[in-house]
Amino acid sequence: MSKRSILTGRIARPQKAVIFGPEGIGKSTLAAQLPAPVFLDTEGGTHHLDVARLPAPKTSADVVAGIAALANEAHDFKTLVLDTVDWLEKLLVEHVC
Repeated sequence: MSKRSILTGRIARPQKAVIFGPEGIGKSTLAAQLPAPVFLDTEGGTHHLDVARLPAPKTSADVVAGIAALANEAHDFKTLVLDTVDWLEKLLVEHVC
């Protein structure tokens, strides 16, 4: 192996994380402290937080439209918070089934 094949340093790319825990422990409050967050609040549980939110999704198409808007439109958000993934899963299961 030559030294030219070894890479060092940071690789700039989006970070992914899952915050897991029981209800009421502060997962959403913690996520609100991440860099420039916008919430996709599938559960309706962020009412107590002063955060930016996409329109509450009622269907999987709403979820896709919200994420597509973030991907394709100019904005200052740096973090997408899916709150909560288990409720998001329900919307996706309803669509598939």
